[in-house]
Amino acid sequence: MKNKVSLIGKILYSICFLIIIPMLLLFWAGVTEELISYPAIHAPVVGGGLISIGVVLMLSAMFYLKRYGKGLPMNAYPPTTFVKGGPFKLFKHPIYWGFVFLLIGYFLLTGSASGLWLVTPVTILSIMALIWGYEKLDLEKRFPTESIQTLLALPPNRPEHAHFKDRLICLLWIVAMLVLTNYLTQLLVNPVLSVVEKFFALEIFKGKQDLWFLNFVFVMMVPFFIARKDLLWRWSISGLVGISLTLFITLTFPDVAATYLPSESAFLLRTPLYMIFISLLFAARQSKRIGIIFGMLASVLIFIQWPDHSFDLLPLLGSILIFILAVGIFHIWELLRKGSETIANSWHEWRFGKIRIINHGFYVGFAAFFSIFLSGYLAGKGYAWAILVFAITVIVFSAIWAQVIEGSEKLKRPYGYYGALVGIIFGSVAVWFMGYDVWVIIGVVSVVMPWAQGIGRLRCLINGCCHGSKTDNTTIGIRYFHFRSRVCGLSDLKGKLLHPTPLYAIIWLFFVGIVLLSLWIHNFSSSFIFGLYLILTGIGRFVEEAYRGEVQTLILKGLRLYQWTAIASVLIGILMTMVHQNTVVHTSEFTWQILLAALIGGLFTTFAMGVDFPDSNARFSRLV
Repeated sequence: MKNKVSLIGKILYSICFLIIIPMLLLFWAGVTEELISYPAIHAPVVGGGLISIGVVLMLSAMFYLKRYGKGLPMNAYPPTTFVKGGPFKLFKHPIYWGFVFLLIGYFLLTGSASGLWLVTPVTILSIMALIWGYEKLDLEKRFPTESIQTLLALPPNRPEHAHFKDRLICLLWIVAMLVLTNYLTQLLVNPVLSVVEKFFALEIFKGKQDLWFLNFVFVMMVPFFIARKDLLWRWSISGLVGISLTLFITLTFPDVAATYLPSESAFLLRTPLYMIFISLLFAARQSKRIGIIFGMLASVLIFIQWPDHSFDLLPLLGSILIFILAVGIFHIWELLRKGSETIANSWHEWRFGKIRIINHGFYVGFAAFFSIFLSGYLAGKGYAWAILVFAITVIVFSAIWAQVIEGSEKLKRPYGYYGALVGIIFGSVAVWFMGYDVWVIIGVVSVVMPWAQGIGRLRCLINGCCHGSKTDNTTIGIRYFHFRSRVCGLSDLKGKLLHPTPLYAIIWLFFVGIVLLSLWIHNFSSSFIFGLYLILTGIGRFVEEAYRGEVQTLILKGLRLYQWTAIASVLIGILMTMVHQNTVVHTSEFTWQILLAALIGGLFTTFAMGVDFPDSNARFSRLV
C-alpha cells in the first residue's frame, strides 16, 4: 500500500512540474501579452538553439540523477547519492538552467513580450527562491560533507595562484553580463535592426566616439595581470555587482539607462566607466607598478575621450556611485550587519503610570507616516482620507491574524504580515463604501508598501520577532542580548549568532519598491502592480522564512507555515496580473490633507505597535 501511494505521489509530482506548471506559464504569458509595453524579440534561430540546449541539459541531468544519484529529480523524492558528474560538473542546477534556456528559447521563437519580460524573470526568481529557501539547506542537511566546484564557477576567494582557466572564467562572466546589459539598454531605449551584423562587423575605428572599444580592451587586460585568486574573485564580484546594478536600472528606468547609451557600432562591447575604475583599483592592489601602468593607460583613455563629451556629467557621477557600491559591497554589508545588531539591542521604554511607550513604535509610526504621505502624493488630490482608512484597516487585521495564529500568554498583541494582506480585502470594501476608486488605492499602496515594510522591520529587530535561526558564519550573523527581545525571552537564543532575517527582508523590499514605483510611473494598471507586489514579496518571504528561527512557527510537510502562505501569495499575484483593468493616469499633487492624514496614521500606528499596558493581562494589552 505504501509503495502504491509513493508511486501515485511521484506520478502526480511529475505531472505537476513537467506539464501543469509549464502550461500555466505559457497561459500566463498569453493572457498578459497586451499588458507588457516592453518590445518583443522575435529570433527563431536563437530561440530554437536555446530550446535544444535546454532540453539536452534537462534530460541529461535527469538521467544522471536517476543513474548515479539513485533517485528522481524531485524534492519530495530526492536522490540518495550526491551527483557530481555530467552536466552537474558544468552547472550546480542543470535542470533549472535547462528549463530557463528552454523558456527563453520558446519566447524568442514565438516573439512573446510578456513571456520574455514578465514570465521568465518571475520564473528565474522563483527558481532561485526554491534553491535558497529549500534545496540548498536540504542538501547541506543530507550531504554535509559533499560539495562541487563547477567548471564555470568563479575561482575561490583564497590567496592562491590564479591559473589561466580562472582568468578566462572571470572574463566569460563579465563579458556575458556586459553584452546582455548593453543589448537590453539599446533595445529598450533605441532599438536597432541588425544587432548581429554590428557586433561582428566591429566598426570601431570609424570615429573617436568608438574609442569606447578601448575601454573594453583595457578592462579585459586586467585579469591577466592579477596573480592571486582572491583578488581575481573580488574583481569579478565587484564587476558583476556594478553591471547588475546597471542592468537593474536599465529594466526599471530605461530613460536613466539611456545616459549610458553608446554609439550603435560595436555597442555590445561598450564598457562603462566604473569598470575602468574597478579594474584600475584591483590592478593597483596586485602591485604598485602594475597600478601605475594601468593608471597611466586609464588617464590616456579618459583624456582622449573627454573632448568628445563621451563622459557627460550624469554618467560620470553615476559611474562613480556604482563604483563605490560595487567595490564596497562587503564593507557596506558589514556596516548594515553591525547596524542591525546595534538596533536589535537598542530597546528602550518609558513608563507613565499604567502606560508604557517602547522605542520600536517610532519606526513603524514613521513607516506609516511615510507610506500614507507618499501614497497620497502619488494618487493625487482627494485620496488622502481613503488611504488613511485603508491603512488603519490593514493594521487592525494584521493584529487579528497574529492573535489567531500566534497569540498566547507570552504574546498578547502580536502582528502578522499575512493578516495585513487579508485586511486589504476589508480595507477595499471600506473605501468602496466611501465612494473611492478601490483600484487606485490598491495600486498606490502596493507601490509604497515594500518601503513601509522595510522601515517597519527595524521594529522587528528591536522586538526580536521575525528573528533568524542559528548560524556559525560570523560575517553574516548578529547577536541579541536585551532581555526584552523575543529572542531572549521566547526563543531562548540570547547571545547566539543568528541570521539577520529582518535585514535580508529590508534589502529585498528596497529593490521591490523600486520595481513597483517604475510600474506606477510607466502607467501599468493597479491590478498588475498589486499582482507583482504579491509575487515579489512572496518570493522574498519564501527565502526569508527558511532562515528564520521562531519557535512558534508551524512546520508543514517540510516547509514553514509562512512559506506555504508565500507560495499562495505568488499564485494569487499571478492571477491578479491577469486582470485586465483600464489604467488611470493620476497627477501627483501635495495637499495639507495628505500631511494631516499621514500624521494621524503615523500616530495611530505608533500607539498600536509601540504603546501598551504592561500591568494588564487582557488580550491585546501587552506587546511583550
